Amino acid sequence: PPLIEEAPPPMSPNLFAGWWIGGTLGGATANFDFSQSSTPVDASGVLGGITGGYNWQSGPMVIGLEADALAAGISGSKRFNHGANSANPDIDAMADLRLRAGVTVMPRVLLFVTGGIAWADVDLPVRGPGGGSGDGTFFGWTAGGGAEVAINPNWSARFDYQFTDFDSDTVSYPGGDVKYDPDVNTYRGTLIYKF
Repeated sequence: PPLIEEAPPPMSPNLFAGWWIGGTLGGATANFDFSQSSTPVDASGVLGGITGGYNWQSGPMVIGLEADALAAGISGSKRFNHGANSANPDIDAMADLRLRAGVTVMPRVLLFVTGGIAWADVDLPVRGPGGGSGDGTFFGWTAGGGAEVAINPNWSARFDYQFTDFDSDTVSYPGGDVKYDPDVNTYRGTLIYKF
């Protein structure tokens, strides 16, 4: 008698529910307003690290809590004081804690928005007369959105954009104080494993 192939079991309707962890990599641009110039320092670079969280899903609705821990190399340079000095900010680490809310437009495709609090560690050297090494710790808010696609019940991939607006911080140099006020745009791809 002919063999009858069994159909594969249907995928769970709650593909995005539960604990998850992922690796993330992307690019970033930043603007540093600073007190010594009427125009900002433009910066750009890459960032990557780990991300994880937990999702609750009810039908097409998904709500989650997630966090990022990222290493970064987002740097720029700008001359000021008639060219005698240059500001050289370099973001070397970022982290955030966010809420996420989304809706599945197809069983495997989730569209979402996200928002929360953010932190960054930044090297802030100033070269030239009165300059020196410096660093700042910045806190602020972040918001964005994106799409996530379930590859199978355990793996998914997503792309997202975030805008982060940090509060200002003032750094003291031998020649005086400089106030910095950065904001950052990030674009990332993430590969996710769901437990």
